Amino acid sequence: MKLAVIVFPGSNCDLDLYEALHTVCGADVEYVSHKATSLAGFDGVMIPGGFSYGDYLRAGAIARFAPVMKEVIRLAKAGAPVFGTCNGFQILTEAGLLPGALKKNDSQQFVCKTVALEVVNNQTRFTHQYTAHERINLPIAHADGSFYADQATLDQLEANGQVVFRYAEENPNGSLNNIAGITNAAGNVLGMMPHPERAVEAILGNTDGLRLFKSLLTPAAAD
Repeated sequence: MKLAVIVFPGSNCDLDLYEALHTVCGADVEYVSHKATSLAGFDGVMIPGGFSYGDYLRAGAIARFAPVMKEVIRLAKAGAPVFGTCNGFQILTEAGLLPGALKKNDSQQFVCKTVALEVVNNQTRFTHQYTAHERINLPIAHADGSFYADQATLDQLEANGQVVFRYAEENPNGSLNNIAGITNAAGNVLGMMPHPERAVEAILGNTDGLRLFKSLLTPAAAD
């Protein structure tokens, strides 16, 4: 599997994703510019956190129109795995690849800490190496991380098993239903506010994010 890590102006977690996948997991990964017009030869896409285009207008709103996003959307619709963390999650909602939206934290403050999560659905291509309802800890760092959707959309997400991660103890941003990460209906696009790429090595003090990338890279992830 060959993966593209998309780099936008303002991305600051692209190196984290690359190192988690390439150095730690041994994956075939390349950086791809936001200006790229083709993702031919890539089997999946990783969209990093950061502040794409300075979060002008609103987080992810400008990045959604970057040339490379046409190819990201094409691959997603073809069933390729697409992952977005933090700003990447915001971009995926702005692009219409995931439902709902990310708004300002209820506190109106930037929040940076490690939080407890519940693995709500471990039957996805991103989470099959976790156990059902397992508690894990991952870092967050965001100001616009409060997940919002109308009630009908929330009901659909819950009924379809699209809620993959939920804040298990403290809700750090006011997300409805304590939602921390969701997939699309097909299950091949995952967006989440926490940063698994920052929790993949013991030297970092936490390896709870490692199995997300291991799940993606193993053959069972395509089941």
